[in-house]
Amino acid sequence: MFCPNCGKQIKDNDNFCRYCGCDLRADVIIDKEPQTYDKELSNAYDNLYSKETKAADISEETLPDDMEELVLYDIKKHWMALFWPIVLTPVFFIYFWNIFLNTHSIFSWLVVFVLLAAIVYPILRFIYDKIIITTKFVHIKIGVLNPVEVDIPLKDLKNLDVIQTTMGKIMDYGMLLFNANSERYEYRYIKSPDDLLYIIDNPVRFVKEALEEDEV
Repeated sequence: MFCPNCGKQIKDNDNFCRYCGCDLRADVIIDKEPQTYDKELSNAYDNLYSKETKAADISEETLPDDMEELVLYDIKKHWMALFWPIVLTPVFFIYFWNIFLNTHSIFSWLVVFVLLAAIVYPILRFIYDKIIITTKFVHIKIGVLNPVEVDIPLKDLKNLDVIQTTMGKIMDYGMLLFNANSERYEYRYIKSPDDLLYIIDNPVRFVKEALEEDEV
């Protein structure tokens, strides 16, 4: 026969297992090969360890609801957001000094306003557009005159999409896509989009790491 504790072969009249010391007087002896015994024990364990238990163990961690809201990360815009202001500013001054001051026609005024808008608006967007990540939300603000402000809970970050063009991969910038109020929005020229992807992948991990860094 075999020991019910370690599965090793023992004598029929033994009161204790000579290998593990198991008391054989009150236990049921397993009269099977050790390999068969181990396999059945494993199957019994799998049945005991139900799907619900496994799901609970592998589910994502959560943060306490009463956690104080602290600013952890402010996503910056890439300098490529200022590409057109950089290009058009010298064009504006050349046109202004050489053509506008000498003509004063309606067309020249129109050209001046168009150039100014193409220069000033991206600069204002660069300044006022915000993505701030806290311990509870991602706060997004887009626009200048009538800005769109959206608060996305951390648990819903999986709904955010970050994409990069070929130029974006070379220059290390990307674009954030998200839905709010039944509309699709774009937040362009995110600096270091891999950082945002890391946060979206596991927000709880990011919050814990950020808080640990603050403590240090």
